[in-house]
Amino acid sequence: MSPTGSPRTYGGFVGAPSPAASGRLWVLYGRLLGPLLAGYLLFDRAFAYLHLPGSPLFVGEMVLWVGAVATLVATRYLQMPIRDEPILALLVTFALWGLIRMVPGVATYQLDAVRDAALWFYCLFAFFVTAALARSPELLDRLITQLARLTPLLLLWLPFAVVLYPLAQDAPTVPFSTVSVLSHKSGSSAIAALLVLGSMWLMPGTRSARSRAIWSVMALLVIALAATQNRGGLLGVIAGLAVGLAFVRNRVGLAARVVLVMGAGLGLASLLSLNVPLGGLQGREFSASQLINNLMSLSGKDTPGNLGGTVEGRQQLWTRILDKQVADGHLIDGSGFGQNLATEVGIYDAGKDTLRSPHNSHLHIVARMGLVGITLWIALWVGWYWRLLAGCRRLAREGSHTRRQVAVLSLMVTTAVLVSCFFDPQLEGPQVAALLWTTFGIGMAVTTVRPWFRHETRP
Repeated sequence: MSPTGSPRTYGGFVGAPSPAASGRLWVLYGRLLGPLLAGYLLFDRAFAYLHLPGSPLFVGEMVLWVGAVATLVATRYLQMPIRDEPILALLVTFALWGLIRMVPGVATYQLDAVRDAALWFYCLFAFFVTAALARSPELLDRLITQLARLTPLLLLWLPFAVVLYPLAQDAPTVPFSTVSVLSHKSGSSAIAALLVLGSMWLMPGTRSARSRAIWSVMALLVIALAATQNRGGLLGVIAGLAVGLAFVRNRVGLAARVVLVMGAGLGLASLLSLNVPLGGLQGREFSASQLINNLMSLSGKDTPGNLGGTVEGRQQLWTRILDKQVADGHLIDGSGFGQNLATEVGIYDAGKDTLRSPHNSHLHIVARMGLVGITLWIALWVGWYWRLLAGCRRLAREGSHTRRQVAVLSLMVTTAVLVSCFFDPQLEGPQVAALLWTTFGIGMAVTTVRPWFRHETRP
């Protein structure tokens, strides 16, 4: 009891013992999380490794090890969210099934099985961020502030990152590695632009309306440039924006302004025949005409260039992998982890080993973890969306503005990533997976009614 006779509260737990020094590891994890996500947003794969002579270290995995150690020495901060939140319990089930399907492959494929298991084990980011928030609820304000400070730097760099990415093969590499310093995928850039665009309008803070307008135009420029090269990112951003607009009061006016700016920009670029004098991916130009072709291709109509060819190639890859899975009798439990699925069906050269999956993270779950895995996956996200949608309505009634806006931003980013994953294996790499699972955990925290997360809106 406190001197006043009221129960003591530590890190959101009423009556809990005073947190030992070990609980500070969750604080350390929370402080490392912001710089980690910033590095991924800015530099994508070039930031994924800490390259030392002969021993590349994965930066994301190093941060996860901090969370793993914190779990061992301060378990109660992770136990509380899992005990109170059925969605987190379902995520535990999904991860355990992935572990069960991975173990047999380790004996045969060694590190390849562990590498492919990134499809599910990056969900540790969701568990660890909830534990860090339980220990230090003020981490939420810290992350919001860091994102606001990162916005100008990110939007100034991303247009160059998108345009220069096709030159990655000829660019210098990160020291002691074969990874290009320009290895920033267009789809990842589009999602990063959506993140900062949503944060500016949902949580304007001290930024003036003029400043938001200027940086919003920059964000739309990044999205437009990325959309000329990657239709998956374009669809993801459209879906994410649609979700965000559903929670905005003046949604019609805001949507009209976005359409007006984009339409005027496309019209002007077409009239002036604006074209970045650099070749894009697979021969696609950075031009208004290419963006229009990509938009038209979403309707399923025949379009010029190689757009139809890429769709046909992916459909062939998806079909062959599923057919082989059925033939091998692994439709229920999945093929497991370790083998190169694309090479086994004869789509890609085994010597290059450039792609190990169906190029679709959702179908990859079916292939590796079977119908059991994809059923858990669908149930997980249905439950998460149901929880956040109901939470947003409740927070609006309670007047918890900051928590509601963070929940809406989590919905936007998560939707963009999940849609984009139909076309790119983004969940297999930490650059996007860390962001997805972190927003998953933050969304759970801000919409909870349980006492493990006690965040007070900062004045």
